Amino acid sequence: MTAPRIAVVGLGPGDASLLTVAASRLLEAAPQVWVRTEKHPTVTALTLGQRVRSFDDLYNTLDSVDDVYSEIAERLVAAAHEAPDTEVVYAVPGSASTGERSVAHLRERCSREGVELRLVPGISSLEAAQLELGVDAFDSGLQVVDAPELAHLLDQRPSVVSQFLNPHLPLLISGMWSQSLASAVKLFLLSSYPADWSVSLVQAGLGRPRQEVPLEDLDRGVAIDHLTTAYVAPLALDFPSRHFYGLTHIIARLRGPDGCPWDREQTHGSIKRHLLEEAYEAMEALDTGDAAELEEELGDVLLQVSLHSEIGYSDSDFDIGDVIGTLNTKLIRRHPHVFGEAQADSAAQVLANWQEIKKNEREARGDSEHSMLDGVPAALPALARAQSVSQRAAKTGFDWSSAEEVWQKVDEELREVSSATGPDERLEELGDLLFVLVNWARFHHIEAEEALRLATVKFERRFRALERMARDRHADLRKLSAQELDLLWNEAKALMRDATSVPNVVQQRA
Repeated sequence: MTAPRIAVVGLGPGDASLLTVAASRLLEAAPQVWVRTEKHPTVTALTLGQRVRSFDDLYNTLDSVDDVYSEIAERLVAAAHEAPDTEVVYAVPGSASTGERSVAHLRERCSREGVELRLVPGISSLEAAQLELGVDAFDSGLQVVDAPELAHLLDQRPSVVSQFLNPHLPLLISGMWSQSLASAVKLFLLSSYPADWSVSLVQAGLGRPRQEVPLEDLDRGVAIDHLTTAYVAPLALDFPSRHFYGLTHIIARLRGPDGCPWDREQTHGSIKRHLLEEAYEAMEALDTGDAAELEEELGDVLLQVSLHSEIGYSDSDFDIGDVIGTLNTKLIRRHPHVFGEAQADSAAQVLANWQEIKKNEREARGDSEHSMLDGVPAALPALARAQSVSQRAAKTGFDWSSAEEVWQKVDEELREVSSATGPDERLEELGDLLFVLVNWARFHHIEAEEALRLATVKFERRFRALERMARDRHADLRKLSAQELDLLWNEAKALMRDATSVPNVVQQRA
C-alpha cells in the first residue's frame, strides 16, 4: 500500500518570474493546491482558480501563530490520509526549506503519522533581501530570525531578550506581516538598539523602494505586509551595548596593543584585591536595598571576572568561554533534579544530593584525603569563615546538642575573657568567645557576618546623626561630657527610629 504523501513547494519572494521550473510544473499538475496564504503575488499570477485552498481564515480564528501552524499541519496530514494515491501539494511563500515554521510543524506531524514529506525548494525572501541590501550572510555573520519567534520570546522569556541576538552582527527579520508583530519586534530590539537606530524594510524581488525608519517608528506609519523583511545594521563594536559580546570586546581592547597602559600591565595578583572590594560594595548595595546601586556594583564584579578571564586568555590558560562553560557544566551536573532524572522535593534533599555529587566529583579526581573543611576560603572575613567551618564540622556530628548548651559555653568563655591577663591571653580568649557566639548564631539560623555588618550600619547611621546634631548646635563632640554624649546619642537613636528615609532592608533589620 502506498504511503500518504505531501509535497511542499516554495512560491519564491513575490515575483512570479522567480518561481523555479520544478515548482511551476508541480503547481500546474496538482488537482488541488493548498496555500498558507493567498496574499502572495505568485498565487495571483498562477491563476489557480478553483484548485486553490487557503489557510488565511486560521489567522483570524486561532490564538497564536503556533496554533495556526499546528492546525495547518493537522489538516494537511488528514488530507493526505484521505487521498493516499494523490500527493497533497502545499505552497508557502519563499522557500519550503528556509524560515517556514509551518513546515517544521509538518515535519514532526508527518514523521509521527507515517506520511512521506517532500520539499521542493524555491528562492527565499531572505536571498532576495540579501541581494537588494548588498549583504552576504557568509561574510558578515548575518543573523536570521522570524518575527513571531521574537514575539514569543518577548512574551515567554523576557529575561533573555537582551542576550538572544547579538546587536554587533547584522540582523534580518522575516515574517513581520502585521502592525502587532512590528510592535513586538520593536520592543524586542529596543532592549539592544538605540531608539533612533535605522531599520531597513524591503519587499524583496518586487521592485518596491526600500523604506528606512527609526526603530522607535517601526510600528507607526510604515507599509508592512506578508512580504516585508526587516534589516538591522550592526552596532559598532565600541558601542556600549547591553550584550555580553560587547563587554568581551571592550575588555579585549583595553588589554590589547592599542588599549589602556594600566589594563595591559595588570596580572591576576595585581587586581585580586579589587574582586573582594567590589563584592563587598555589592553586599552593601544589597543591605541598603538600592537597586540602581546594586546594578552598578554587580557590573563592577562582572568587570573583575572579565578582566581575570582576559588575563587568563593572555596567559594561554583559559578564556571567558571556558569560565562560562565550566560553570554551566557544573550547574547542570549538580542539579540532576532539574536537568536529569533525580528527585528532590525539598531544599534539604537538594543539599543532600549536592553533597553526594561533590563527593563523587572528589573521588573522580582521586581526592582520597578530603576533609570536610576543604574548600572554605582562607580569605573569607573571620566571622563568615568561622561560621562556615563550624557548619561543615557539624555535618559530621561534631556539634553541641542544643542552642542552650552553646549559650552555657558563651557564659564560660565570657568568664575566661574577664579573668584573662596579658594581651596574648586576652586575644586568645576573645577569639574563643567570638567563635562560640558564631555557633550560637548558627543554631538560630543567623549569619553572624551579616548580623555584625548590619549592627555596624546601624551604629554608623546613628553616629552620623549625632555628628549632624552636634554641628547644628555648634558643639564639639570631644569637649562634651559623658552625660551630654549619652543624651545626644539617645536623641540620635530616637531620630533614626522615626526616620522614613532609612533604606527598608537596614531599617527592618536594625
